[in-house]
Amino acid sequence: MIKNINIKEERGITLITLIITVILLVIVTTILATNSYTSLQLSNLTRLQNDIEVLDSRIASYFIQSGELPIYKSEYAISKSELSSKIKGVSINDGDTYYTIDLSQLDNITLNYGEGYRALTNDRYIINEKSHVIYYLEGIKYDGDTYHTIGANKPIT
Repeated sequence: MIKNINIKEERGITLITLIITVILLVIVTTILATNSYTSLQLSNLTRLQNDIEVLDSRIASYFIQSGELPIYKSEYAISKSELSSKIKGVSINDGDTYYTIDLSQLDNITLNYGEGYRALTNDRYIINEKSHVIYYLEGIKYDGDTYHTIGANKPIT
């Protein structure tokens, strides 16, 4: 009743097959992780673009109605030199004064970024007094660069 088992006749997964399978899984996982990270960065940049487009439209309407920008007053002004230390390549066509946008003055606005405007953190939008170009102070990283604005100006990195 005891069977003689010949080990050589038994077939199973070889060590080489197992190693090849693990290597292929690592390669596929690396490719998927890289692609999803790039997609996430692109999604963040798209959300920034949408925010700036919404802000641009809402601020233009506010400016037409009230004749002023929805900003915190001069105590929150940022000079071009101070801004240049945070954002490289600020447009030379802009005036010298930038203000933090007071989002509470804009009715029913929902943004992805910029909620730090009350505490004046870097998570806020600023606007140039002269050109009305909007910048996101913290910036969004994409493909090794940090973008602070999109639209009329080419993205500033």
